[in-house]
Amino acid sequence: MPQLISLEAWAERVFGSAKPHRNTLRNWRKNGRISPMPVKCGKTYFVEPTAIYCDDAGELARRISSGR
Repeated sequence: MPQLISLEAWAERVFGSAKPHRNTLRNWRKNGRISPMPVKCGKTYFVEPTAIYCDDAGELARRISSGR
């Protein structure tokens, strides 16, 4: 299993200096727009480094996982 990184570190890694505000990241998490879903440990959310942002509530993740 890959090592988990914080949600903020993931955003920095994926979006660089244009990373979304932490409230936006919270909304994405709450609405299921990050796949696989972040996991809460204590006060912090962690995600796999290979996680992706799904602009259509998981549609992209479903396509990738089904091979279409």
